[in-house]
Amino acid sequence: MLRMFLSLFISFSSILSATVVPSQTVTTLQEVSKSGGIVPAGNLPEGISGIVIRRFDEKHEAVIATAVVKKSTDERSEVELQPFRLLPQHKLPAVKAKPESGDRVILGYLYDRVLPIVPNSRSFQKAKESFSGLTLIHPDLFAVELASDRDALPHRNNFQKMCRKQHIGLVMFMFKDGTDFIDCISWKRVAKSDVTAVSDELTAPFYNRFGEIEPPFYDFSSYELKDFDKFYKKVEGE
Repeated sequence: MLRMFLSLFISFSSILSATVVPSQTVTTLQEVSKSGGIVPAGNLPEGISGIVIRRFDEKHEAVIATAVVKKSTDERSEVELQPFRLLPQHKLPAVKAKPESGDRVILGYLYDRVLPIVPNSRSFQKAKESFSGLTLIHPDLFAVELASDRDALPHRNNFQKMCRKQHIGLVMFMFKDGTDFIDCISWKRVAKSDVTAVSDELTAPFYNRFGEIEPPFYDFSSYELKDFDKFYKKVEGE
């Protein structure tokens, strides 16, 4: 009986963690203009992004654009249409079809893949436990990218490059007052959780197992990060 209760509790906890971020919405593009369109899905967070899919026949379909929610009402949402830049295939010909009414739209695309930026190892463990329904990409991978680029402190462009390379939908910042989920494409906050960071301990510039990241040898600027929350809340606004 106890084992059954624990199993149900774990399943319920996973469902709760998965519902922290906006659920994936599948809808249809309508009223297409030069750079935007309408989808019949309402109450969506501003900034939530997704993909536009064209079905050519029963066996062939392709992603032809990116959609980003600009405004949402109870019944429908206005989306901005942008070129699709994820999953680049340079050796294959690009699909040049433009979005049209009737194309399928999937919003919240890749939102199950999240890059967690947290101040210390205890906070990372808490993130794994609190958001077990999400796939957290280990921040070590991001640290390697920054070290390769010799960027001592990450900014919006670094995160968006990482998102494209590792097929990530959201960046998660865990602060003392809660956790923010930022859409990789629009760089807008699309969800917030009450889960807070653990302790004031800081592994700069964020928790990773490699330590601090060295700047270029010719750069004599100071890259010391003392206030995790202040720095990354500023990055959120970039």
